[in-house]
Amino acid sequence: MKVQKKMADCGNVMPDHGLRLLAILLAAMTLLLLVAGALVTSNEAGDSVPDWPLSFGRWLIQSSNFVANVRYEYSHRVIAATVGLITAILTIRAWTSERRPLIRRLALIAFAGVLMQALLGGIRVWFPANKPVIAVIHALVAQSFFGLIVALVLLTSADWWKPKQLKEDTRFPSTRRLAVTTVCAVLMQLVLGAGFRHGAFGVLPHLVGALAVSSLVIWTALIVLHRYGVDAYLRRPALAMLVLLSCQVGLGVSSYMARLKSQFDVQPLEPMISLTVAHVVVGALTLASVVALTLRCWRTLSPSRERISQTQISFIPSSKAISQP
Repeated sequence: MKVQKKMADCGNVMPDHGLRLLAILLAAMTLLLLVAGALVTSNEAGDSVPDWPLSFGRWLIQSSNFVANVRYEYSHRVIAATVGLITAILTIRAWTSERRPLIRRLALIAFAGVLMQALLGGIRVWFPANKPVIAVIHALVAQSFFGLIVALVLLTSADWWKPKQLKEDTRFPSTRRLAVTTVCAVLMQLVLGAGFRHGAFGVLPHLVGALAVSSLVIWTALIVLHRYGVDAYLRRPALAMLVLLSCQVGLGVSSYMARLKSQFDVQPLEPMISLTVAHVVVGALTLASVVALTLRCWRTLSPSRERISQTQISFIPSSKAISQP
């Protein structure tokens, strides 16, 4: 009777569609920001605007300044400011209308993350001698922020809180822990790629990381498909991981070959620019797919038979929790 009552209470939860739309918009804008950042790096435009937070002493630059590499750097700053504004609106919305503490905390972390990212961008301008190291940290925060926003998109969906049949996760290796490990590995590989692009270190760490991460992604996806392939809720992100990984490996090889052929060019040229940008974007999408799989694994899998019924209850907010502001 208690379980049935909690399930009935869950049916009374009204999802905040406005918050979800904000999360989706923020995820799209963050992906666009990653594209803009990759264009800045690929075109070697990071030093085209000499000051921060202003640009040539102005918030809105003159059209005569919006030329050459300044177009990439200034556009990146405008998109970053837009992402910051949307993040602030989402955080305010979450703390005024969302009843789940987890969502409110994640929104606050996202807001802190976007502020940290902006500050790192400024530090990179102020201390050009240390820009490779700062750029790597900047990339880590950027990709982590994107993964967090993807998580908010999933957690704010109405489907997330619908009761689901839990499955056992008792075999070795644990699917849930393996998924978490894969998230961390993909994130670190994206950082290694950023380090190579910004000249912090050579390509060897990125190549070794690519081999390790590819093996881990394939292993994780195959385990999910073998154990829970009949469940579309887990099967879809697992298949997305494999497809995106295939594209990422192809883009990685192509972009590196293009970079070798253009190493004596006086400036970055196509197709190296487009291939590198696509490599960065598909890497971010790969991270998003792994984050989605990980959250869904922790949503639907239980580490023991005895805890299945208790875990089922824990995912359903009680009437007392719903009534909290």
